[in-house]
Amino acid sequence: MNSSYVSTSTTTSALSSSSPLYLLPFDFLETILVNTIFNGIGYESWRKGMKLGLSCKNKLGLINGSVPKPQPTSPLFEPWNRCNDMVVAWILNSLDKEITETVMYTEFAEKFWKDIEQRFVQVSGLKIFQIRKDISSITQDNSNIASYFNRIKRLWNELCFSISYPECECGCKEAFQKLDEEQREHQFLSGLNDSYSTIRRNILLMKPLPDVDNVFHAHK
Repeated sequence: MNSSYVSTSTTTSALSSSSPLYLLPFDFLETILVNTIFNGIGYESWRKGMKLGLSCKNKLGLINGSVPKPQPTSPLFEPWNRCNDMVVAWILNSLDKEITETVMYTEFAEKFWKDIEQRFVQVSGLKIFQIRKDISSITQDNSNIASYFNRIKRLWNELCFSISYPECECGCKEAFQKLDEEQREHQFLSGLNDSYSTIRRNILLMKPLPDVDNVFHAHK
């Protein structure tokens, strides 16, 4: 048996496969959950990738505190320790060596995750500010409509990877996303050359506004 396989038949047989403390036969310490190793740049995109990977593994509870450490007398104590160690290993696998050396002695996945958040969230805020500034200044100028759309859409995508919406069941996330979509439409239209002023006016009079991809195709 592979030495990096930390689950045991006794542990897994006592847990439901839907439990966050259940380890699959192919859960290994060497598993890498993201495509790009985080080196201090692109924190939000790395964060989203890690959370997606951990969600697919049903292990988000180990980093957000919803699966707290059981008492030593609990039958879940050992399974929790195994899953905690596994999640810590997965996070370490996704970090650049220089960053790893500064955090590798943190024992608990939840604290590990919070330490990384505190360290890099301010850098992310500066990046978001710069992206928004770039978007506000971009215009069509001498480029064709397709080139202009590609430039501004690249910035939108970068911004999307750099921000997080609140997770709730009250509809706030959807409302924020709708407002962002309307803002993108206005940003795209405002950067167009004056030769598109008539089409721009007609689109702005539409209720509701079409999505930004349809706005682009209307100008092609």
